[in-house]
Amino acid sequence: MPAIEVPDEPDRPHRLVRATRKALGRSKSATVDTREKRDVIPLHVSRELVDRALRIMHALLTEAQNRGHEVETRTDLHRGEAVHKLVVVIHGHALPLAVTERTSKMPHEPTPQEIRRQQHSPWTQIPKYDLEFNGRLEVGAPAGDWHQRSYTYSDGARWALESRLGRLLRDPEGIAASAERQRQEEERRKAEQRRQWYAAVAQARERQVERHRAETLAEQVKAWRQADGIRAFCQAARARAEDDSLPPVQSEWLEWTEAHAERIDPLSAPLRTPRGSCRGRSPTDAVPRAAR
Repeated sequence: MPAIEVPDEPDRPHRLVRATRKALGRSKSATVDTREKRDVIPLHVSRELVDRALRIMHALLTEAQNRGHEVETRTDLHRGEAVHKLVVVIHGHALPLAVTERTSKMPHEPTPQEIRRQQHSPWTQIPKYDLEFNGRLEVGAPAGDWHQRSYTYSDGARWALESRLGRLLRDPEGIAASAERQRQEEERRKAEQRRQWYAAVAQARERQVERHRAETLAEQVKAWRQADGIRAFCQAARARAEDDSLPPVQSEWLEWTEAHAERIDPLSAPLRTPRGSCRGRSPTDAVPRAAR
């Protein structure tokens, strides 16, 4: 795993390092906490470790950008409250980073105020331990984040955090690559679902067209046979007249009957075809290209 070099004094500090130093100003407080500040690196460390923490983040963020990843700050709403984050965006997946100093349990020394409070209220509990910074830096996903245990490294008893930066950047890249594969697989699955749905719609439409054709054909054959039968009827009626003469009423009726046969005969004019009867299209022709 290639090491990431941490300079003693960066010539051109990363822009977020500069923004964080500016946000800290001239404060001399023993504890530095920038987690609730916008557009800076989230820090929660003792004053003595600020410089080292920022040098590590300069090296880490610069290397991330050199690898083609994006580094940005974001503000989200969580239960109505603003949550500020620093994220490295890898393949479109934002993975948060924060710098903290680990703590150790130390016996709590009761203060005079706590002692007096307990004397007046015996049920008052005095803490047994305090959590105090122990000088070990930790960089990775913030506490409570989904990826907290996936890519978080800290100083160890036999190594410094600086020697683990290559691994720290490798792990989010692996997480992002896995998430990207899952996203692509999900897109393929949804595309296949769409293709099958459109194919089913096209097949249903084809069946509907076939039914409509069959119904139209049956109606045309029925009308054609009816018209042919009417003409045969008229011909037989006229044949019964011995002198080829019919009473006006019968003659008028047969003329109307013959005209009616002409009107209902589907072959008395250019043959009408049902809508959607054009051939040459397969059921999948109705499927949009994006769904294939």
